[in-house]
This record gives sequence, C-alpha cells and structure tokens, in this order.
Amino acid sequence: MNTFSVNSLKLLDKSTEEFINKYILHLDFLSSNQSAKRGERLHGLISYYLKGFDIEKIKSSLVQDEKELLEKTLCLDIFKQKEKFIKSEESFLIKCKNANTIFYLTGRFDAIFQDNDKYIIYDWKSKNIPQNPQDDLQSVVYLYCASKIFNTKNVTIRYISLESQGMTQAEFKDENLYLERIIGIIEKLPKKYLA
Repeated sequence: MNTFSVNSLKLLDKSTEEFINKYILHLDFLSSNQSAKRGERLHGLISYYLKGFDIEKIKSSLVQDEKELLEKTLCLDIFKQKEKFIKSEESFLIKCKNANTIFYLTGRFDAIFQDNDKYIIYDWKSKNIPQNPQDDLQSVVYLYCASKIFNTKNVTIRYISLESQGMTQAEFKDENLYLERIIGIIEKLPKKYLA
C-alpha cells in the first residue's frame, strides 16, 4: 500500500486496524448512502456547468430540493467569473518520498479557479465545511499537491457548503510542515504494508 487519499489518511490517523481492514484486506462493504449519492449528483452537475454543458434537461430530473440547492449554488458570485475556472473534477497523483519509502498522494479537485498567478481549489461540501480549515487534513494534502502541480505557493483551498452556502478557506503555508504531517500519519502503518 503506497497510494493514499485524504479519506485513507484520515482513517489511518484514526485507526491503523480500521485502515488495514478497509484498504488492505478490503473488508469494508459498501452501504447505500443516499446523502453521498446526492452529493455526487450535485458535484457532477456543477462540473458539467463549469465545462459549458447545457444542464437544463438534467436539472429537470432532480428532486425539488436538489434543484433548489443547485440553483442557489450557481447564483454564488464565484460563478459570475465562470471563465476563470480552468478545470473541474480534476484527478491528481503526486509522487512523494521520505528517507524510507516512496508513496503517492491521490485525490480530485472539485474545481480549480485561476486568477492571474493565484490558484484557488474549490471543494463543494454537501453540508458541513471544516471549522478549522488551516489544520484540516484535506487542506494539508490538497494545498501540498496543488503547489506541486502548479509549481507555486500561491494556492488557496475554499470549502463551500451547498446547504448553507457558507465558505471557509485555507492558504498555503509551509510545504515541509505539510509533508511532515502526511509522513507522520503514513508511518503509523506497519512497514510490511508499505510497498
């Protein structure tokens, strides 16, 4: 196991045993999570909108509360500058290493907004946004990876709650601290599981 997502790192940080059961032994069984499916639909429609697709027919197939959430979201000021969104639903895989091992960080940016030399990673949350975004593990991983992808430290991550329209953000601070935190979590995994 040498590829880590934010979710897998969060689980490893919480419980090595649960991480091994889910990501190595594959003992986790998928459950039908309606809230997650709803979030996926809304993420997908926002992505289609940013890519310039006509989403009116798809919108008409949504249930009323989903349609209202989507319309409310697309009225946010950031969408008035739609042309500055350079990517949507963009996957990444970043190679990292410490003294002992090589590993990869993987994930997907919901949307990337470029304003001159500044990059803003947008992350749509179905409900709750991080209360302390500067210390949130997703911020750490995404800011670190975005700085590598765009070769700049001029990166911000913004979380937007689709429910409340609330927003919080974290600015890029220190690459070394980000990497130390990530490696500190990975080192909780017994060495026999690291490829």
